[in-house]
Amino acid sequence: MVEKHLSKIYHRPGLQIAFLLGFCLVIYFLNLGRWDLWNPDEPRYAQVAREMVDGGDWVLMHVNGKTYEDKPPLFFWLIAFSSFLWQGFSSFSVRFPSALFGTLTVLLTFFLGRKLFGSRTGFLSALILATSFDFAYLSTRANIDATLAFLTTASLFFFLQWYLHQQAEGVEENDKRSSSIYGFYICMALATLAKGPVGLILPLLVGLIYLAIQRDWKAMKRMRLLTGMALVLVIVLSWYIPAAWKGGQSFIDVTLLHHTIDRFAKGSSHIRPMYYYFANFPADFMPWFLFLPGAIVYGLFKKREGVPKEFLFLLVWFVAIFLFFSFSKGKRTLYLLPLYPAVSLLVGKFWDDYLSGSVQDSLRKIGITLPVYLFIILFFLMGLFLYAVPVVANFSVEPSTPKMLKMIIQWAGLGASYFSYVPSGSIIFFIFLLFGSSVLLSLAHGLKYKSIVFALIVAIMGIAFFYVTRFIFPSVNPYKSARFISKEIVQTMKPGERLVMYGDYGSRGTAPYNFYTGIVPILETESEGEVIDLFRSKERVFCLLRYGDYERLSRRYADARLHLITRRSVGDREMALMSNQ
Repeated sequence: MVEKHLSKIYHRPGLQIAFLLGFCLVIYFLNLGRWDLWNPDEPRYAQVAREMVDGGDWVLMHVNGKTYEDKPPLFFWLIAFSSFLWQGFSSFSVRFPSALFGTLTVLLTFFLGRKLFGSRTGFLSALILATSFDFAYLSTRANIDATLAFLTTASLFFFLQWYLHQQAEGVEENDKRSSSIYGFYICMALATLAKGPVGLILPLLVGLIYLAIQRDWKAMKRMRLLTGMALVLVIVLSWYIPAAWKGGQSFIDVTLLHHTIDRFAKGSSHIRPMYYYFANFPADFMPWFLFLPGAIVYGLFKKREGVPKEFLFLLVWFVAIFLFFSFSKGKRTLYLLPLYPAVSLLVGKFWDDYLSGSVQDSLRKIGITLPVYLFIILFFLMGLFLYAVPVVANFSVEPSTPKMLKMIIQWAGLGASYFSYVPSGSIIFFIFLLFGSSVLLSLAHGLKYKSIVFALIVAIMGIAFFYVTRFIFPSVNPYKSARFISKEIVQTMKPGERLVMYGDYGSRGTAPYNFYTGIVPILETESEGEVIDLFRSKERVFCLLRYGDYERLSRRYADARLHLITRRSVGDREMALMSNQ
């Protein structure tokens, strides 16, 4: 009965689109305002947008009263417009652009799959994308990458639409439908305004490599590269020239050199080894990564006459972006988000052919059956782990305890310390969810209900993600957010008094405290002597710093009147507020 209802959805595009919209509405939008903006990026991006609105400068951005040169303006414009739409800067309004563009990317993946393979492949691929771990998480965070992923996907969608039209017989070079190639360049330009030159490089790299592998030099000549790149320059320079005029030489040096060439070649931040993504991408694309190797093998060897062009396009999309970021010195897992639609479509096509019975038995066992059994085992072990950790953590360690058992008890104690932030009811919920999921998957797979197996995986991930963002994130929010210590700062300080932030905080800086206190500017210093001189002055001064730094300064400068006002956890750091009076 369930199989019949699912098959109806699989073959009705209108229902598929409605289902995808409703699904994204529930797991992305309904949770956005239930926890604060968390470090490192969210409060900073929100503060840049707020200072843009408050200062009225929509060309040259600022944070803490200083010029902000790290990113182009498009994402901050979107946050600012969202604040007008939702009447203020809140967690919901700041995250709204990411949730919106995450949803649009899911829909665009559906249309890509429909164009390449058919409506059911598009539907399955869109659900895979929506429930992949990192994509879902970043669609509910105020990060640029969900917006970048949509714009690169849209750019490649226009490229594919143009290329498929070029492949049709009797197409003339000046055919009006050939002008869709300009959508490729316009989206590329907008992606550049969202996150810099990477927005230009990624779609262009994928398109040119694909045509080169196809040896389709005629198409490469007809893609209007010169006029297209001229269009990209016009759009990008319409912001960059006024910003450079206002920001001067230092703005040009930082944006062109430090945040482009140096960050890629030298890794000015987030320096990781070349194998970093090989180790981290599998976890970030869970649970669907387990099906990706089978999907790639299936696409490569499905037809004796060669690799299908549709599959090749997706494979080039995936591999080109993956290797591009692997060669970059600076790496973060979220950088790979633009390739997620491609791998979702690869896995979606594999599942579609499996559901229709066209996958060979040998590949079905390795590519589908084995991962499903791994899910069953993994869910059971995770449930067992959640149940056992609090129990094992309470075991006493005696001198005669075997070394291996000591290590297990220590690991359990570490796990229990993390769980201490999570309500016991939530842990019980996940224990039942994991155990129940392993049982249901076993039954569905044993009874050969293939559609139900896929639907169960989607449902499990959707429920788990919804529950985490709806209940667990709000419960750990007091330990992650800068709002609580900021509230105490506002209640303690009087108008005209100064707030200083001491220490090397890198990209985190003052932005979380600017945003939640409304104080701009906050004086920043890494000089120990400067802080002590301020505290020895007669005026009342407040200082925000790590609690460890406070203890060290208190021991070293006993005469400096370093009075502790409060201390609170803000993410992975314990912060302290002190004053000299």
